[in-house]
Amino acid sequence: MAISGCHRHPVSKGVRSGQNLCRTLMLDRNAKRDAAALRILLDVANEQRINPTSILIDTDLNVDNVYSHQAEIEVWQELRAIENLREIEAPLSLAIESASRLHITTLGALGYAMLSSFDIRSALEIAAKFHSISLWLCDVTTEARGNVVEFFVLPHTLPESCRDFCSIRGVASLKVWVSELLGRNIAPLSVQLRTPKPQDSDLYDSFFDTRIEYGAEVYKISFERSLFREPLKLADPWNRQRSEEELKAIKSRREATFANQVRELILINPKKNQSEDTVARSLKISGSTLRRRLKEEGTTFREVRAETLHALARVMLIGSPRNIDEIADQLGYSEAASFVRSFRRIEGIAPGAWRKAEREQH
Repeated sequence: MAISGCHRHPVSKGVRSGQNLCRTLMLDRNAKRDAAALRILLDVANEQRINPTSILIDTDLNVDNVYSHQAEIEVWQELRAIENLREIEAPLSLAIESASRLHITTLGALGYAMLSSFDIRSALEIAAKFHSISLWLCDVTTEARGNVVEFFVLPHTLPESCRDFCSIRGVASLKVWVSELLGRNIAPLSVQLRTPKPQDSDLYDSFFDTRIEYGAEVYKISFERSLFREPLKLADPWNRQRSEEELKAIKSRREATFANQVRELILINPKKNQSEDTVARSLKISGSTLRRRLKEEGTTFREVRAETLHALARVMLIGSPRNIDEIADQLGYSEAASFVRSFRRIEGIAPGAWRKAEREQH
């Protein structure tokens, strides 16, 4: 599991501070995903007397497509639907209503693998392992502080018009999933949302059942650390293994490109600074074959590695309190100055200045 944070406060049995749970990093708008989240969105909109057809404008989809058996869509289509919803000024509380129906079982094989895990830690590990075929659009990192575990939802890879909706849905989904994993309603310790306090804030209060800070700098939800030590009631090693095999097949079908395989290997241990030949050996092919396959996909190993590390750097700068030296070390740079030069070459400014500007902007 890729670690994008420090190890100062390990959450029970291996969930660590700064852990990147959903390695979206670089949003692949053409990535395939299950249509379940979009179906739920259409259901919620319809109940608010919003015509589902209007939500699907410019998505190349129709209602029959979305509701067909085992329907798959692409990321950009769901984002376009969310943009349509925001354009008609539908309340953001629809994100909470959508999340309340995004049950773990809605995730299909991934959900059953999570429910069959020994504890929340191992459930999160398998969610991270198969992040690319989950229903998440945001990145998620964690920080452990004393007896509290904080989840940060990071929407920075998404279009501006989708960020608030997807972030609120993500925060709310974490509350739903922690509750369902433990088999009882779990009220978080606190919730922070970047958006101003809405007129229908009573809906937020009723759902989260805890103190909510509006207009915060981050999207965050916090839980008691002791929850991560509890064994899950539906733990079943055999069922988890069977679900994981199914997930591997789904992932292989949806992510067959060599560029994606290279990204996954780099993200497993970004600090290792793997060479092209090392990655090729991991893929059981020659270096020349890897170069040829990447060229056919319009890229190179150097480009894929640079893009992956840069995207990971952005996640760490936004979602982690660590300093520039620590981030450079975690990304495999021999010195912070090399990291700063690399980051400035892409963004035009130093990482520290970028972090400050990003936080002030949002």
